[in-house]
Amino acid sequence: MNTATIDGFNFDLPLNIEQIKALAKYHRKQLHEAIYHQEARIGDIGIKQRAKIATFTRVLDTQTQSEFYHIYNAELEKLAVDDPIHPPHAEKGVSIFVLLLALILVAGVLYFTFVSTITATT
Repeated sequence: MNTATIDGFNFDLPLNIEQIKALAKYHRKQLHEAIYHQEARIGDIGIKQRAKIATFTRVLDTQTQSEFYHIYNAELEKLAVDDPIHPPHAEKGVSIFVLLLALILVAGVLYFTFVSTITATT
């Protein structure tokens, strides 16, 4: 059984799913912490993470490499979706009904402010 190390995580070959998920969680944590520190650049951290993973996966066969990336990316997506601070429904935007209601309200206010004043004075 061969082992390789990425960011302090030892990977057994054949791959262990829990080890890949732990690495993805660690990388997500690094990126999350970089957001709040001005001396750390998120892009640089992301590139370094991907470079380490690419170096590791070069020694794997195509099937194992595909499996690794599938598990790693799925875990990162799951972590991004499970973010309690930014839930997915908060990014869907405003419904068309609310927009139409707001436009009707603004039109009503403008009508009664300007047109009723002009017709009352004439």
